[in-house]
Amino acid sequence: MRTFKGPQHQNGALLGEFATDTWLPHVREHKASRKIDEHTAKNHILPAFGDKPIDSNTEADIRLWLTGFKKQKCALSTRNRRLYVLKSIFNLGGENGLLTADLTLGIHSERIKKQWPSPDRKYLFSLLDALNRSPKKEAKAIALLLLTGAHKREIIKARWENLFLERGILLAPRAGTPPYRKIWLSSEAKEVLKSLPRQPGSPWIFPGRDVTKPISDIFLFWKELRTELGLDALSIRDLRYVFADWQLSSGVAMPTLQRSMGVSDMRTLNARQLCAGIGHESLPA
Repeated sequence: MRTFKGPQHQNGALLGEFATDTWLPHVREHKASRKIDEHTAKNHILPAFGDKPIDSNTEADIRLWLTGFKKQKCALSTRNRRLYVLKSIFNLGGENGLLTADLTLGIHSERIKKQWPSPDRKYLFSLLDALNRSPKKEAKAIALLLLTGAHKREIIKARWENLFLERGILLAPRAGTPPYRKIWLSSEAKEVLKSLPRQPGSPWIFPGRDVTKPISDIFLFWKELRTELGLDALSIRDLRYVFADWQLSSGVAMPTLQRSMGVSDMRTLNARQLCAGIGHESLPA
């Protein structure tokens, strides 16, 4: 288990008290999806763990809690969201010295396997059109996900200093050698980036409300947009799969695509399987 560093506070702090007094103010300040997280904590986490000391919980307790939702036939995405919120509480608890190990490190979100909502490519272009028309920075971030196949964190935490438009490259920090991964930018992706204003005093391409920090989340905007377009089944992660399928359909060689997406095994993307029937045209130039 990952060991948390930092000062050790008084043991025995109740999870409910910590969530209310520390975690919730933190979420309200830093998360765009704060209302969803607050609702999840209030209705599904505090009733189960709120009266217990935060350091008394075990991995077995958490797995049993998740199994209960499975027996209730809760949607897989719902179960994953509840686990995500619980993880965030424990992570902040560790950062505040209330835990010595990450209790949820060995518990992962379940992979959602689904098909693209429709083989009709009009959905793809209606999505791109809506993103291009929106002035919101969340829309620009999502457009770049669709146009580059990058991970969400690589886009929302992108810095101006790592952008080289003339070369068509965005460098994404990574662990290991080299310390950066090259994200290749199409002409459309470059146009999106050119349209973004620089925020004085901020190194971030997508600054948050506090310009010294990157935008915290894009989920609420995405949820509203996909509902409006009838794409409720489409997750932000799926945009990476769509990009992979577009590239494969346009004749890009598998080794080239693997290098450009930073993937060692394309089976992890389920390209084509997830996006079967989209068509054979390439990504818009």
